[in-house]
Amino acid sequence: MSDRDNASAAAELAALVDAVEACRARLTALAERRNAAVRMKEDEADSLLIAIYEAERGLSTAIRLLQRATRTAR
Repeated sequence: MSDRDNASAAAELAALVDAVEACRARLTALAERRNAAVRMKEDEADSLLIAIYEAERGLSTAIRLLQRATRTAR
């Protein structure tokens, strides 16, 4: 692979990092709204909130992996 190919891959990966970070931010906002709603009801556990947190953690992992791939491509 040429340096040009690597630079192109790094740029694409960086764009993906931005997109996934935006998704994670949306999930975080959703979780915060859901958490506030659940606290108002005084429910013990909320399976939807738990699933949102798990998805948020998954996206955080994806971001770290994409960032590593970006560094590798440079």
